[in-house]
Amino acid sequence: MSLQNKNILLCITGSISCYKSVDLYRKLKKKGANVKIIVSASAAKFISPYIFESFGEQVFEDDAFKSPLSHIDLSKFADIILIAPATYNTINKLAAGIADTLITLTVAAAPDKPKILVPAMNPNMYANKILKENLKRLCAFNFSAVSPETGSSACGDFGEGKFPETDDIIFCAESVFKQKTLKGKKVLVTAGATREYLDPVRFMSNGSSGKMGIGIANAAVQAGAEVTLIALNIDDRIKYINRSIKIINRTDFSGLKEALLDEFKKSDILFMAAAVSDYGFKEKSPVKIKKSGNTAPAGGAGEGGTLQVELIKNEDLLNAVSKIKKDGQIVFGFAAETDSVIENGRKKLAEKSLDYIFINDVSKDVIGSNENEGFLINKTGEIKRFEREPKNELAEKLISELYVM
Repeated sequence: MSLQNKNILLCITGSISCYKSVDLYRKLKKKGANVKIIVSASAAKFISPYIFESFGEQVFEDDAFKSPLSHIDLSKFADIILIAPATYNTINKLAAGIADTLITLTVAAAPDKPKILVPAMNPNMYANKILKENLKRLCAFNFSAVSPETGSSACGDFGEGKFPETDDIIFCAESVFKQKTLKGKKVLVTAGATREYLDPVRFMSNGSSGKMGIGIANAAVQAGAEVTLIALNIDDRIKYINRSIKIINRTDFSGLKEALLDEFKKSDILFMAAAVSDYGFKEKSPVKIKKSGNTAPAGGAGEGGTLQVELIKNEDLLNAVSKIKKDGQIVFGFAAETDSVIENGRKKLAEKSLDYIFINDVSKDVIGSNENEGFLINKTGEIKRFEREPKNELAEKLISELYVM
């Protein structure tokens, strides 16, 4: 775990969303972090410091002068200073360099420590240009910010300003400790499975869940990349995708092809993790095919309850990508095999002009699973075996192999 034994200083300021800091604290501890907590005077009106003390934690209340050196001690303790929630008042004070509370004093004493802001406030306050400018200013001084969610506030106003999901905050904290091997790179990832429709309700597809592609996209963000994800029929998994990722939703082969070839031109690295249909229907019915009463494509329903359809081969998208690939661009393919895994992987690597290919043996029950295993082959012929492990952890390892293997 990337937060294992890391020292997190959790600073809680006076937003009505303070209660969510308890769940955040629990998740930080579950990740193995050491946590100390500062509760501001305003926050103490929303949430009692005794809640955290009951967990055995040391809690510092926001009396700047109770202990003259506490802000120095706390700044030295912290690997990360996490201000969650961060109010309008606190953010603007920090941007102005004001240090009149224990939280602002501690931040002032830790100029080189990474600091994460989690803004939470009324939507109109979050939209205020003064706040926006000050957030930009702080991001130039070793701060980062987790964007709030959109929804209804306590007063009923609707807009951006809600405390984000705690998993998004954890993701940002973990990112601090990741090597930024892809900083400045634009990464394109495909995930999920295409659908080839026979009629408006029936389609041909496969069992790909999109979990591997999502893992790759998230890992690329943590490695510092700007990421675009072409998502194929994975609406039920959107919540697992980091909110900084640009998502392009597509359904079928033709939609994927259009988006892929357009986005690839702007990308440095492509991870082709989607499971693409090799075949499509020669004819598609514009209306639902019934058991009787209308004519189906390719001959329609036959006697004995049969339906005859004709399939046509789809274009190989990795071959299409290779035709427009420029010097310096990297293409990372994925393949599912049932036999001769390494031999077939090498063949595809060469035929499609790939830089890397990850091949998994689908007889190992990896499709749709939370885990994966397989072999990574690069264009020089090197092979690396990856044992079965969670797909998100495997994704981080595959990212780390870029420019190394």
